[in-house]
Amino acid sequence: MTDIHAEKFDDATQVKLLLLQEYLKEWLPVFLKSKKIWWKDIFIYDFFAGEGYDKEGNPGSPLIILKEISNYNEVIYSKGFRLKVLFNDYAPDKIKRLKESINLNNYKFSIEIKQENFTELFNRLYPSMLINGRSGLPRFMFIDQYGVKFVTKDIFYKLSYLKRTDFLFFISSHFIKRFSELYEFKKYIQISKKDFDLTKPYQCHRVVFEYFKNMIPEGKELYLAPFSLQKQNSNNVYGLIFGTHNLLGIEKFLKLAWKQDGNAGEANFNIDEAILEGDTFDLFNSDTRAKKLQYFEKELKDLIQENKLKTLKEVYIYTFNYGCLPSHANSLLKELKKSGKVNKDLKLVLSNIHKLDDNILLK
Repeated sequence: MTDIHAEKFDDATQVKLLLLQEYLKEWLPVFLKSKKIWWKDIFIYDFFAGEGYDKEGNPGSPLIILKEISNYNEVIYSKGFRLKVLFNDYAPDKIKRLKESINLNNYKFSIEIKQENFTELFNRLYPSMLINGRSGLPRFMFIDQYGVKFVTKDIFYKLSYLKRTDFLFFISSHFIKRFSELYEFKKYIQISKKDFDLTKPYQCHRVVFEYFKNMIPEGKELYLAPFSLQKQNSNNVYGLIFGTHNLLGIEKFLKLAWKQDGNAGEANFNIDEAILEGDTFDLFNSDTRAKKLQYFEKELKDLIQENKLKTLKEVYIYTFNYGCLPSHANSLLKELKKSGKVNKDLKLVLSNIHKLDDNILLK
């Protein structure tokens, strides 16, 4: 496996780190800048931290995490937050260089650095996360694994039971597509070669994402979103999977994803060979929007007309599970209002889901 710290971070790695940084900017103030303090214990984990920099000195995930938290140094100190950061990497040389790059005296929060196997460390920490209601404490986990073998069904299942934990993990989806029939891979992920559309290799991360999505325990409120990554001059597709137990969390991540990818909100390349608005003309389709938005609107319209979605909150949830934003649903709601298919002047509003009445009916 290539050591990404031994050279300059490639363009896909830079997008991955940007999504991490931008989500932390959204996540931290929810707990540190709230008018009412609900939780003083806050945890952030970087389980595959690396050494902190690439070969040219560009900051990796540990330095990005520390930079974003440091913006709240005085708030953490003055309001008595017990914010704890854990950095881990199995490679002793990386941990040595990471320790050399961090001055612990610069921070008003706890930093712990470990050099352990991820699975052993996670499984040892996990019971303490569940004791006395601690499963509901705010946690963010960045799991930037090499390859595919660490975020197994068991680890994913355990993540689903941490109620206020958001997580972002990396996975080499093209490895799964290429080696899915090998016993070595089947030990970790049970996806067969027939699950992949061989005509669309660039969509292999969507297959991996659906595998994890189908693994969510029944009754668990866990929302997932994928983001596919492809390096320049390479056909290999990697990917991120974001998970949260909160609708506000999935909304925040999707907003960042659509900022990176205005066509589908899920890749640093043109994953659907989407029709780009204003750039092309399809003789048989006058709608020049990206394919994903066309499919989303059609399916949402059918569900509303068939009375399978009855409340505004159900429309929110369907929109997020499709990987779209409230703004993508609003044009359809406006159209349905004009045609009398819904009888209210309804609109989805960003960051309003946590305030929404469950009983706002569409008809």
